[in-house]
Parts: sequence; structure tokens; C-alpha cells
Amino acid sequence: MSAPDGMNSSWLERVRAALAADGRVTDLRLAEGSDLLIHQNDKAALLAADVGGQSVVVKVLLEGSAFWQAKFAAEISTYEAFTEYPLPVSAPRLIAADVAAGVLVMTRLPGAPISHDRYPQDLGLEQVTALLEAAGALQTWAAPEGAFPLVWDYQDRFTRYRAHGLLDARDETALNILAKAAGPMQLAHGDLLPANVLADAGGLSGVLDWEFTGRFLPGLDAAVLWLLLGRIPSVQARIEQELVGSSLVAQAGFWCNVATICTRELRTHRELPAGHLRDDRLAYLSPTWEQVRARVRGLARDLGRVIS
Repeated sequence: MSAPDGMNSSWLERVRAALAADGRVTDLRLAEGSDLLIHQNDKAALLAADVGGQSVVVKVLLEGSAFWQAKFAAEISTYEAFTEYPLPVSAPRLIAADVAAGVLVMTRLPGAPISHDRYPQDLGLEQVTALLEAAGALQTWAAPEGAFPLVWDYQDRFTRYRAHGLLDARDETALNILAKAAGPMQLAHGDLLPANVLADAGGLSGVLDWEFTGRFLPGLDAAVLWLLLGRIPSVQARIEQELVGSSLVAQAGFWCNVATICTRELRTHRELPAGHLRDDRLAYLSPTWEQVRARVRGLARDLGRVIS
């Protein structure tokens, strides 16, 4: 394993050491030259390789914070759990991993990410359909309580977001009504970004990055797509019709999740440095939050009438 031009050689040293410690992979061969680096962001690098003629991906954790180290460990645990609780979508299969070294080796799926833009505006019908197909399939996935972690403490989030000034007292009360009415927690991918969904000529080909997977209020993955794809005409209406439906229980979980995600996105984008990206996202998120807030309050009123 030698590092091509521009490649951080310390990554390769970590891969070597991790595979030697794991012992399950003795014949990994990294791709060469420009084919080696599949993708890189501030959190991880993905390297192309093969094991015994099978295409694999080597994920190397770059972010050293305790939060991302914990999420890396959670992703490995999730891949291990897939053998007992099979998914309704294709996902990479774990081959080897070293949590301490931040190295994960998994099978490589066909296809390419639908978009690396968090808020894409130019997706075609087939790409949107693949995203909705992934979310719809994941809504059928089930496992016994305790098999996967409870990811969010919703009530705690509402309290914190009120302290941040993102929610007021009426919002917090309404969201707690929705959370109580939404029914039991359900499994979800947890971070169903367009970059985490693969498609090829045949449509949906797989889903990646399972570090946020666990139990949420129903409708989490649909809520993520509703917000992120909101600037593509007709997509939000399609999500509400195809993935949510008209039942008050389903609506409660979905809109509670939309509100939670929207306020999170507002908080993180307000903390970005001044610039076009921040301004563009906030120009979408701020009015969207006002629309979501109205839906949440209206639904809480409807639920109050039903409950009373």
C-alpha cells in the first residue's frame, strides 16, 4: 500500500494496522492512482479496494471528536445487526472493522450517490422516486425493542431548542402533544440524505452511512426528505401522500419529526460563517419553519379535540 500523489499516507498506515489487528482480511488490495479516493469530507475518507476479487470500500474516520468516534462505532454495530434483522433495502456488508483505529471495510454497492448536495434542487423524477422508495421500504423494517438504540430524546430536544430561541412555549407544548400521540418508536435510517442513497440505471441500488440508525418517532426518514427536497416542485406533496397518509397518528409523528429536523437545520445554518451558502439555506429554512410551525400547532389542536 503506497500513497498516491495527494493522498495522506497516515490513512494507509491506519488501514494496514487495523487490518493486521482484525485478522479477517489478509488480501486487501487498494486501488491505484486517482481511482483510490472515492469521496472525502471533513469526517471521513472512502477508499476503493478489493478483497479476493470483490470490490470493497475502506472507510477511514478523519474527525477525532468523541461524538463522531461514537457514531463510527454505532455504524459498525448497525452493520453487525443487519445479519439478525435483515433490511428491506440493499446495504453494504461488513467485512472487517477496527473501532479504535477508525477503519471500516465493507462491500461496495453498485450505483452512485443521488446527489452530494444536501438540499438539491435539480433532481429528476427517477432520482426522487429512488429516494422515496428507500424511505418507504425502510418504514417496513422492524426489530424488537432494545435491538437498536433510541436516538433522540424528543422532549429534551424541544426544551433545548426553546432555550436556543427556536421554539416558544406554544411550539414546545404542541410538539409534546404530537410526540405523545405519535405511537411507539420505529426504526429509521436516521440520516437519509441524497448522498446516502445510491441509484443506477435500474433505480434504487442501496443505502449507505448507518451511523444514526435507531428508533425514532414514526416518519423520520420521510421527514428528512420532505425538508431537504422542499425546493423541488411537488415533492413535498408526494411525500405526504405516499409516505405519510391522512391518519392523525401518522401525521403526528411525521410533523413532529419535520419540526425537529427543521429547527436543528436552522440552528446549524445560523452558526455557519456569513456567505452565500448560509444565506441561501436560511432563505429557504426560515419561511419553511413558519409553515411547519403552523402545521404543528394546527395538528396539536386537532389532536386535542380528538383526545378530549
